[in-house]
Amino acid sequence: MHAREFFDRLDLSLPFGTVVGDVYYATPTDSPIRLRIEFAHTVMDRQYDGLRLAVIHAERGTLDTVHLPFAEHGTFTRRDAGRSSGDGRGVIRDWHQDGLPPWAGADLTGLRTAILDFIQVSCPALTAPRSFTAPGPWADRWHETLWATDPVVLTRLHEATQAVLDLAESGTYDGRPITETLCNSRYYVMDMLGLPLDQGMLAEAAAITQLTGRRLGPDTAEALERIASMPMDKQRAIVHAAFRRRAATSTPLRTSSPPAHPGPASAQTPAPRSR
Repeated sequence: MHAREFFDRLDLSLPFGTVVGDVYYATPTDSPIRLRIEFAHTVMDRQYDGLRLAVIHAERGTLDTVHLPFAEHGTFTRRDAGRSSGDGRGVIRDWHQDGLPPWAGADLTGLRTAILDFIQVSCPALTAPRSFTAPGPWADRWHETLWATDPVVLTRLHEATQAVLDLAESGTYDGRPITETLCNSRYYVMDMLGLPLDQGMLAEAAAITQLTGRRLGPDTAEALERIASMPMDKQRAIVHAAFRRRAATSTPLRTSSPPAHPGPASAQTPAPRSR
């Protein structure tokens, strides 16, 4: 899909916006609210007719959604001017790995305006600049204490690892190998859970050990590539089994106040995607 390039061209300029796989996320300052933007599926596999936006609360799930069709926002008016009515007008198809991006020729002005209008109504905090005046409590706790003996930090890392595995499973429904999803999972943890990047890397490593069933080492890449070469249903089954194993392990009880950024609800990384 060349999603990163697409969202770069969309140029929303939201604080801490990031792309994970084919999905764009944005996180406001010190808030459980998140914005998720993904390509909207049609009934045909790997065909999309617009963008789907969702405002998500970390504890209460999805708060608001909207579907922005390409056809209603002039995205491909110029591209489709010479096409017949049944020749893929107003849609993009991600059927080929090579060549131009499927959205080549898009005019994103209308979509950008519609997205910003939606944000202003549903979640104006997303447009507020993020402050770096003081580190968050979890950054302090991570770097200024012996984190490996801190039950609160360990519980948080357990939650982050579960989120990485959930994200990897979700990616298989979109035809993305687990290796592709794992490449960006540390940024997902940072934006969606509010944890520093190094904690996201630890969560990523913990998820990989669950997936491969072995410690990190010289053969880790080979083990991951072997899994990534399997059919999507096999990859999904492996990730699901790893998720269940990780969930079954005991986690330390919190001994202090909950983190400033609550953990994600299942609605943030849904598994089956509607077609």
